[in-house]
Amino acid sequence: MRQNRIFSAKMAKRKKATKKAPEAIDGGLRKRGPGRPGVSKSETQGRAYDYRLTLEQHWNDVAEAFLMSQSEEDFNRAFGKAPEYLRRKFVRNLFPTIVKIRKDLKFPKTPKKQMDFFADSLAGLGIISPRRSRDICAEGRKQEVHSIIRQDFYIECTCGYEGPAKFGACPKCGTKTIAWSERFRGAGIEVAESDELASKT
Repeated sequence: MRQNRIFSAKMAKRKKATKKAPEAIDGGLRKRGPGRPGVSKSETQGRAYDYRLTLEQHWNDVAEAFLMSQSEEDFNRAFGKAPEYLRRKFVRNLFPTIVKIRKDLKFPKTPKKQMDFFADSLAGLGIISPRRSRDICAEGRKQEVHSIIRQDFYIECTCGYEGPAKFGACPKCGTKTIAWSERFRGAGIEVAESDELASKT
């Protein structure tokens, strides 16, 4: 009898675990963050840039497939005339997405704008809508890119100043002479003055 009770208890635990499994799976899906998995904004923007360059260089090779094909067979047949690396880059079950892009009311009429429109729309690889892909690319171009226009270093000067240099000089007294250069000169070793170095750069 005791063995039967132990066996029944184990079976009951297994049934409870089986019932809880779907809840754990659903819970995991609900906790997923916003956005679609596998879509990176930076990768989408980089891919669009690459597509723009590629289409600009090879538009004559792919224009028929992009603009005229009415079926996936037409698309693949037209792409058969293009170089192999272009086929590897663009023939990724993208024909349905290309049809959507062509039907877009904002689809441009001039070749250069068509290339850019296709590039930005296809950068999402069909995982996201062409419109969302274009929006992501536009966001990337609006971001202002800054660059360093001056780089200085921390100094301690005999005049008492301690802090960042200004164009390689002491902001307080204006000297560019480095103390260790005087020591080398006293030992008979030629050292270029920092003013001379600065004039050469």
